[in-house]
Amino acid sequence: MVGPSPGAAAAPRPTATGAAAVPPPEVTAGASRTSVTIAAYDPARYTRAASGALTVSGLGGTPARTGVVHEGEQLAILTQGCRTVVLAGPERTFQEDKRPFDDTFRRTVAQGGWGLSPGGGGWDTANGEPSDYSVVQGAGIVSVVRERPGSRHLTLRDDRVADLDAVLTGSFGASPADAPRSLALTFGFQTVSRHCRARLAFTAAGAVTLRLEKAVSATSVVSLATAFPVADSTPANSSWSVRVERTGTTIRARAWRADLPEPAVWQVAAENEPLVAGRIGVRADADSTTADTELRVGRVRVLSATWDTPVTVTHRSWVRVLPQPFDGTWSAGVEERVRGWLGSTAPDALGYGWHFLPGAPPVASYRTGPPELGAPVLGTSEYGPPQPGGARDEGADFHEYMGVDWTFGRVPSGTLTRTADPRFAGALDCSGYIRMVFGYHLGVPLAHESDHTSPGLLPRRSADMAVRAPGAVIAQAAGAPPALTGLQPGDLVFFDAESDTGNEIDHVGMALGTDTAGVPRFLSSRKTPNGPTAADLGGASALTGTGTYATTLRTVRRV
Repeated sequence: MVGPSPGAAAAPRPTATGAAAVPPPEVTAGASRTSVTIAAYDPARYTRAASGALTVSGLGGTPARTGVVHEGEQLAILTQGCRTVVLAGPERTFQEDKRPFDDTFRRTVAQGGWGLSPGGGGWDTANGEPSDYSVVQGAGIVSVVRERPGSRHLTLRDDRVADLDAVLTGSFGASPADAPRSLALTFGFQTVSRHCRARLAFTAAGAVTLRLEKAVSATSVVSLATAFPVADSTPANSSWSVRVERTGTTIRARAWRADLPEPAVWQVAAENEPLVAGRIGVRADADSTTADTELRVGRVRVLSATWDTPVTVTHRSWVRVLPQPFDGTWSAGVEERVRGWLGSTAPDALGYGWHFLPGAPPVASYRTGPPELGAPVLGTSEYGPPQPGGARDEGADFHEYMGVDWTFGRVPSGTLTRTADPRFAGALDCSGYIRMVFGYHLGVPLAHESDHTSPGLLPRRSADMAVRAPGAVIAQAAGAPPALTGLQPGDLVFFDAESDTGNEIDHVGMALGTDTAGVPRFLSSRKTPNGPTAADLGGASALTGTGTYATTLRTVRRV
């Protein structure tokens, strides 16, 4: 089951990017609220079913399905030509909340914004000119030129953040001697004139004050707490941190010089402040008319955050995989295996898939001998290393997440070994994620990336999976989403989501089930959220509606 163990530290793992040369002091991250839980159930119910009389009958459809019933309750569905079996079992609830992340600006953006953050979505500019915003290696830059003094805002493209614990670290260059300036961590951001902020105000003489404020209109700012004097002077080019924690109707903040220890107590606080969901962001402000001002932000870290409505899926479906495709015959071997699965809470396709989401603790392989001994096989996954501008590089297959070379069989030359690229350690792209779940963990044979035609193998690319993955097509349509009447949890869903002129499949995920709003959700590894997700950052993980993935769904396959 997914969820961080209290007090447990994540095992060290190779990373795709280097650490900052002089990183700000670490601060403790909050616990992830992404989880999967099992409701209380009666094991004897499944013991009776596993030992009692089962009724087996055809359910019709194309491909044909077989249902297994005990005492009037349907407990299993098998599909002819497929290895996937969906069983009724103990009720599970899958809940995903916002991924913690740490943006240390290991990218370059010439001007116009700050590019993509690692797991937090893209940075949007709310005002000013494109030339006011840029990124150099290690810092996000905000320029306030003397011809256009005032505030500048950037926000992360995620409108639903409710509770949060976040830290901003930044510094000003040359200090204007004629005017104050300030940096602020904004939250509950709706517009530049409607948001909350923890603001560090610097006087021309160098004094530093922490203020907790709420902008309610273009001309009105409300103070939420008594200002706190942080320092009497500001050493040249010093870097400062401000941390905000919002829990329900309580907001607290503290600030410190980044080369000094973080204070142990909150310095300003507001109670009974209505919880308004919105974006997280950065605000810079300077009023000098004699000198340009430059804010260099070295780090934005979201330690924990919740959405106002977390993605929640609850059902009793467990997705198991037979050693061979079901041929339509209820044989003694198939019966024995299905009976053994009834009531089991051992990991299934959905459980394995969920164990790569934020907060999942690392798990090393139990298998003895090379190449797998001690290799990581479960735990929070990234999508891939960042490219210039913050976009994510694709190419991370299952064995690269593990950091091991892999030998594939049944290629034209007999066998072929694929060397793991160390840049992809701890990462899975969309098809690599599916291959990790169905291939490595559940035993579906895997193809080498050069093998596009061998039957019965799960291909490397999503476009090839859509055509040749073992199993059967459940639904398909050209140029439009197909009907979802036959969709089951565990089915593979394929999308033509890229904004190009071609019609090739370019993304694959796994159906998860219907959320509390009645929307069918899917799991997939994506670039903008930086890893596996069933949530909506960078596009809704929904199979119905008007979102990118709902409108570009083209094929549903069952393994």
